[in-house]
Amino acid sequence: MIDFELTQNEKKLQQDLAAFCQREIAPAAANLDQAPRKEVAALVRKNIEKLANAGFLAVGFENDTIDMIRQYIAAEEIAKECASTFFSARASAFLCGGLIFMYGTSQQKEKYLEGLKGANVIGAFAYTEPGAGSDISGIETTAASQGDAWIINGVKDTVTNAPIADMFLVLAYTDINAGPEKGLSLFIVEKDTAGLSIGEPLDTMGMRGVPIAQVELNQCKSSQILGGEPGRGFMQLSRILELGRVSIAGMCVGIGSACMEKATQHAKTRKAFGREIGKYQEVGFKLADMYTNNDLGRALALRAAWAFNTEENEAEILASCAKVFAGEGLSKIANLAMQVFAGHGYIKGADIERLFRDAKIGEMIEGTTEVQRMLIAKNELDKFAQT
Repeated sequence: MIDFELTQNEKKLQQDLAAFCQREIAPAAANLDQAPRKEVAALVRKNIEKLANAGFLAVGFENDTIDMIRQYIAAEEIAKECASTFFSARASAFLCGGLIFMYGTSQQKEKYLEGLKGANVIGAFAYTEPGAGSDISGIETTAASQGDAWIINGVKDTVTNAPIADMFLVLAYTDINAGPEKGLSLFIVEKDTAGLSIGEPLDTMGMRGVPIAQVELNQCKSSQILGGEPGRGFMQLSRILELGRVSIAGMCVGIGSACMEKATQHAKTRKAFGREIGKYQEVGFKLADMYTNNDLGRALALRAAWAFNTEENEAEILASCAKVFAGEGLSKIANLAMQVFAGHGYIKGADIERLFRDAKIGEMIEGTTEVQRMLIAKNELDKFAQT
């Protein structure tokens, strides 16, 4: 039986996170967005350390499995105040930390996991390439065995946290003839490893507080395959991205909540033709649509989180559904919020202008809405396949 009510512990986490982020994270959000690219690294690292010191970076890792409801709560509350901080923290603690938590050897867990949870170590997940985004099978990075180590060669683009990372999880073919499902492996590569080079920070339209750069591996040596066994990279990658759709949906709902709150406040204070604009039906309907889209996105994401926690068979597809709806819903919400602000929202530096730019990533990151629809459709078609 599904219980849609958060537990008392979950409600307390939500309240504590909201209060903390309003106090410690929100005041720096605008500065993080507007700072020169080379200054972003220190600013966002400071925010990640704040989350870690307050115990919020390790949310959901309390037991033997990752609690996706708690992950969702953290995603919504942090992203509401600063989406860039959430996205960077998530890349380190959830993507890298989650992979090591689920698949790392005991030695790998001992060496990296507590550091990632405590922000003493910042992680970066390097898997996409210029010619391989949603189609992971198209990556060209290879790793050749050399004694007890592997020599990695390749280029990874748009790697979140690359400019501040202490360690990287790098996806490479260890046996290209075996295909992606058996031929890919994830390697742990530390930042000072010879042959690893980080490009200049990239300038982005939105999420400007996220440090992103290209990573090049040239005869880069690693003796650490995640889990110790080659050929399991595709499975490991797929699993963390499946789980990650819940937190991306949470991020979208968080940004949507911020858009909605700011638009509502503006509608209550801005006057036109003698009364507050929120009293006009045209504006009121926009606020209603924003609320509806955001609340449904939250419901779908929590439904998927619950399905993961209870090991439901269709959890992965439910997460795809949540990501599609929340991502596209956020674009609608941000557009409606901008319309409520009209010209005042279009001014550079306005909060809604930042949120409007941040919103688009929800439809694109870690599997576009088109790819998610392909997965959902395949799942449905497979149910009726002839045997």
